[in-house]
Parts: sequence; structure tokens; C-alpha cells
Amino acid sequence: MRIKNWHRLCLAATCLCLPGHVLAQDTGDEDVVFVTAARIALPADQATSSITLLDADMLQARGATFAADALRAVPGLAISRSGAPGSLTQIRARGAEANHVLVLIDGVEASNPFTGEADFSHYVFDDLASIEVARGEQSALWGADAIGGVIRLNSVRPDGGIDAGLRLEAGSFDTRRVSFQGGAELGEHWLTASFSNYASDGIDVAGLGGETDGYDNTVMAASGGYRFSETVRVEASVRRIESGSDYDSDTDFDGRLDNVDLHTVSETVLGRMALLGEQTLGQVRFSHEAAAQLTDDTAQSLTAGTRTSRALGQRLQAHYQVTGHWETGPFRHRLTGLVERDQDRLKSDSGPAAGSNQSRQLQSDALALDYGFSRGNLDLTASVRREAHNLFEDSTTWRVGAGWALDGVDGRLRASFGEAVKNPGVYELFGFFPDFFVGNPGLEPEQSKGWEFAWDQTLADGAANLSVSYFSSELENEIYTDFSAFPSTALNAGTQSERRGVEISGFWSITVDWSLSGSLSLLESEENGVAEIRRPERLASLTLAWAPVDGPVSASATLDHTGDQTDTDFGTYQPVRLGAYTLLGGRVGLDIRPGIEIYARGENLLDEEYQDVFGYHTPGRGLYLGLRLSHG
Repeated sequence: MRIKNWHRLCLAATCLCLPGHVLAQDTGDEDVVFVTAARIALPADQATSSITLLDADMLQARGATFAADALRAVPGLAISRSGAPGSLTQIRARGAEANHVLVLIDGVEASNPFTGEADFSHYVFDDLASIEVARGEQSALWGADAIGGVIRLNSVRPDGGIDAGLRLEAGSFDTRRVSFQGGAELGEHWLTASFSNYASDGIDVAGLGGETDGYDNTVMAASGGYRFSETVRVEASVRRIESGSDYDSDTDFDGRLDNVDLHTVSETVLGRMALLGEQTLGQVRFSHEAAAQLTDDTAQSLTAGTRTSRALGQRLQAHYQVTGHWETGPFRHRLTGLVERDQDRLKSDSGPAAGSNQSRQLQSDALALDYGFSRGNLDLTASVRREAHNLFEDSTTWRVGAGWALDGVDGRLRASFGEAVKNPGVYELFGFFPDFFVGNPGLEPEQSKGWEFAWDQTLADGAANLSVSYFSSELENEIYTDFSAFPSTALNAGTQSERRGVEISGFWSITVDWSLSGSLSLLESEENGVAEIRRPERLASLTLAWAPVDGPVSASATLDHTGDQTDTDFGTYQPVRLGAYTLLGGRVGLDIRPGIEIYARGENLLDEEYQDVFGYHTPGRGLYLGLRLSHG
């Protein structure tokens, strides 16, 4: 797929007339707010970034067990799963690398401190209320890692009184799933708790007809809020994710997987506590947030039941953020200031005197400002962040954006431009495995500059909306693994990685009972003129939902298409082409009585044979039957 040069030049020339960046939101609800747009709750019609919100209705219509499969509905996101559910699952946003996406779970940074990447294989959350995805360079707001964007997963909160829910499900691949969620809102205070377990015997990922590779996942979570007064409250959350997965490996180094008895066990704890306050001084309304966050991750590898390695990573973050809102005549202003500290502690242990054993500590401090200006139909935003790291030179990232609503045509024009960074990970810097890899402490941070130009259109008197955006980014100092040397090592590329594409998304409330949403993405991602691996040239998604207001039956269907993409055959280190595939899913539910639903759902109903990663086989058709009980 080649995007026409004249199209790119026209868009670039038009963008020179605008102060910056644009939003491609997938909802026309005037009450929708985005947190990823400004680090505070910001009305959707004031945001200048491309942001997609998957709300509770959309998540139910998608019917996905794993958050990664729900994210197939978001334009610009490519999913790469190394085999069956529970295997390494990466998400690439707008052609950026998987570790270029910042992931937040209830506000806590979820990436593994050791690898610097969030693994979506373990995100089986039955208490998920919504997912928010901001695409494009976001480091000015969110720091390093946010080159491709930010994905924020938000858990459910009680909405008055007491509510509870129970799910039981079983189906193909000897899959079992049970979950419970409960919550209570008592005046100004609230509390929730949830538990879920997912287990599956899986498939033979190697595709050799041997043993299957199973997976087990258990999640426990709790959160709450307490209001001391009208102006001061405290909120806290904790989530523990435990998982165990079987996997196959290339034990004879011929580039093909072998059936072997390998197993990984991981435990992740995400915790957050925040003190929040509001005050008014003169004509300025202030909101304050002081928060401390913890990410604690332990992963162990076992061969035939014997531990062969263990990696421990702990991230401690603390920040203070204050936002002021004021008006001067017809002009509305907001200004947010942020002070942040991030400290990572990491340890790798492969047994006594092993060469890969190491212990590291990384630290960074940051100051950031975000300003928003509105007058009538015009919105302007500007952000800047200065970050000091104990291993690298200080970095400055920034972002500017603009939005202009044209009431006469029910449309909005958006534009933005920004710069982002990604620091090398500990494995890339210091990893040491004598048989195949040695780290490179001389690596420099990756740097990305990008712009976006978009149009959001409301149609059918607000019953439908359509967003079209064009984006372009350039990445310098891209980190890659050089397999031509032995042992292999990580290096900074001397050439630029160029990414550009078009994203189209829309929603149509056809009737009170029917709705349709969809997206289409066209992408080019090249390094020195060569297509980069695992970046599909085309992505498309459709979700059709039927939910009668007064009827006991509901149904939905999903169609997700992933186009051709390039990968690497690690037997020959030559590029290979992975074929396009289309996944059809569906769900039918029957309310036996209020609060009791039985449902059936299917995955890969066309029984497609496909691969996201070369050599890793994926599940065929899956059918599941479930029961849901709810109160409140």
C-alpha cells in the first residue's frame, strides 16, 4: 500500500496554517470526558488528540475475554500474539514498536520495569468499565514510552447503592472462566472488589501435533474512595495478577518451535493511593492531586518443573499535580503543573554465578506544564515536559494542538504536532546471555516527531459520527537487535523510521435497538525504505450490536481484519510475508429474568488459520457458553 505523495504534501501544507494537533474521537456524546487528553477530565469536544473510547456497552458487544481483542476495534492498533491466549501479546500503535505504548491500569503504569513493555497476554479483566486510547506522540503529558500513544484501562465503580455480579463460562480448548465483582456507594464513599480466574488447556503452539500449551490467570482487585470534606478526598486501588503459561521454544536453533516442557509464572501487583482536593482562590478554581504508585513484577521460567531464571522489577512513582481553571471575558483557560519522580529497581537471577545475574536501579525526575485555551469554537493546547534521567542526557518533549468547530456543517477540524522519547530498556542496556545476546550500555534514547491532521463530522442529527485523520511520524535512533554479530546486541539505527497513515472511524446509532461502529486504518512503516515487521498495511473492524430496550434477547457480531504484514524467519534471518486474515466473532444473550442471563459466544467462527508471529500457531474456532448474574 502506497499513500500518494500529492496527498501527503497537500495535508502537510494545510497543516502549516494550523497551530498543531487533532483529535479523532469515536463518540458524539457531549458528556464524554477524556483523561489521556490532558491528565485531567477534559470534555471530548476540547481535546486535540486522536482518542478512542470503548465504553461498557462496546466492550460487552465485542464480547472479548482479553482486553487485547477488544482493542482490535481501535484504529491504528495492531495486535501480535505469539500463539494461543496467554502467550506474549504486543500492541503497536500507528506503526510504533510495542514498547512505545504507555499502558495505565487505573492510573498505574503497567509496563514491566525490566522489559519496559506491557504484556497484554495477562489482561483478563471482568471488572473493566472502559478503555481509552490516545494515539500519537504523548510524552509531553505522560513521559517516556508514550511515542505511539497511551492506553488507559479503567475498572468499574459502583453507581449508587450496592451492586454485584457473577460470571460462569466454559467452552472450547477446555476453557473455564469464573469471576465475581461487587461494589457499594455509601453517600460520598465507595468501595469495590473483584476476583476472576481464567484457565484453558490451550493448543499446541508449535503446530507439531504434540502436547498442548495451557494457561491460567487469576486476578484480584479492590479500590475505594473516602471523602473527608467537600474539598478533600482520598482514593486507593490495588490489583494482583497471577498467571502461569506453558510455551514452546526453538531448542535446536533451527528457527522452528519444538514441543518442550517449558513454563513461566508471573505475579504483578499494581497499587495506587491519591489525595485529591479542590479549592477556589478569587476567580481561579484549583484541583490538586498528590499520588504514589507501585508496580511490582516477578517472572520465573521453569524447565521440566525446575526454575531456570527469575526477573524482579519494581517501579515506584510519585507526583504532585495542580490544575487551575479561570476565565477572562469570553476566554477560558486551564493550566496544569506536574512534578514527578520515577524510580525503578530491577534484579535478574539465573542461578549461582550465572553470567546473566544483575541488579540495577534507574531514576528520573520530571517537570511538566499543560495549557488549554478556549473561546467559542476554538480550542488551543500546548504541553512541555523536562525530564532528567540518571543514565541519559536531560530531554525536553512538547506538543501543540488546535481544534476549530464549524457549526454550519456540524464538523470539527483538528491538528497537532509533537515530539516524544523512549529510553532504552534494562534488557537492551545490560542484558547478558552468553549464548546469544549481550546488552549495549551506550544506547541513546529513541526520539519521534509527528503531526496529525483530522476532521470529525457529526451526521444524522447526532445519531452518527465519522472521523478521518492523517498522521506522519519520524523516529530517530530506533533501537534494534543486530543478529549479524555473535552474540547479538542492541544498536541504534543510523537511518530514520518513517510512519504515515490514514485512520477512519465512525459510529451509527441506527435505531434505538441497533448500532454499528467501525474503523479502517492504512499504514506505511519503513526503516530506510524497508517495511518494518509486524505492522499490517491494512486494519479494519466492524461491530454490530442489537440490544432491544424491552426484549429479553440481545446479540452482537464483530469482524476484525488484519492485512498482510512482514515478519522475520529466525531460522534464516530472512523476511517472510504473513498472510491477511479476518476474525469473525459473535454473541447471543437471553435474559431469563432480570439479573439472570445465559449467553453463547464464538471466536474465530470462520476457523481461520493465521499467524500474528511467524512460526506460532493460533487457535481455530472457539465456542463458549456462559451464565451471568447481576444485582443492582
